Amino acid sequence: MRKKVKGKCRICGEIGELTFEHVPPHAAFNNKSVKILEGMDAISKALVSDKSGRIQQKGMGAYTLCGKCNNNTGAWYGNSFVNWCIQGMEILKRSEGKPSLIYIHYLYPLRIIKQIIAMFFSVNGEDFKDKNQELVKFILNKEKKYLDKKYRIFCYFNCEGGGRSTGIMSSIQTDQSFSLTFKKPIIMSEFSFPPFGYLMTFNSEPPDDRLFEITHFANYGYDEFKVMSLDLKVLPTYLAYAGDYRKYSEIMKQREDSIRKM
Repeated sequence: MRKKVKGKCRICGEIGELTFEHVPPHAAFNNKSVKILEGMDAISKALVSDKSGRIQQKGMGAYTLCGKCNNNTGAWYGNSFVNWCIQGMEILKRSEGKPSLIYIHYLYPLRIIKQIIAMFFSVNGEDFKDKNQELVKFILNKEKKYLDKKYRIFCYFNCEGGGRSTGIMSSIQTDQSFSLTFKKPIIMSEFSFPPFGYLMTFNSEPPDDRLFEITHFANYGYDEFKVMSLDLKVLPTYLAYAGDYRKYSEIMKQREDSIRKM
């Protein structure tokens, strides 16, 4: 029997029965059981035991969208996004997880970025739509082009460390001398699930120069098919913090150094 969940749709705001939104879509390799980490385990997932977390059989996702928004976004953008993910997975397989070239991608850019942004609605809370009405209009009108300049979308290959899902957070970075002169805070949200990870910033610069910006995907028409050369880097996601791409060895070394100083 299908589970019934009532609430507010994360995109349109209608209150009623919600449907399970796979993030990413079911056909984009999100069709197997996943381990869900919560609380402190989610924050420090690189350090938890294999027994931690709960198993979710239907894949990564949650009850976040009404049937209409789920069906429309899936029909308008889903297939193009899935094809993009299949291409990415093929690149990772052929390169054994270490792509070193600028690879050719065959895609519908507008459809892909709309699906990515639609998933950010599910990743974030109910109030995300209230503060980002421009994005609501962008998603619900499949023909609408262009993003407000305060939004920037970045992408990377992800095949190390496991997926993560992080709602809007702020990161304050000091300069290289670690003085009290802080750089402007970075406001961002992120989710990753092999073969890709995606990060959105809000009036902010990206947290890492290795991220590849795909905001320009929003400048194409709904039916425009493009062949693009994309220089995507492989970035690991061992911790739940958005913008943290440290390797496992780096995390463990810093942890050991901190313990020694205690």
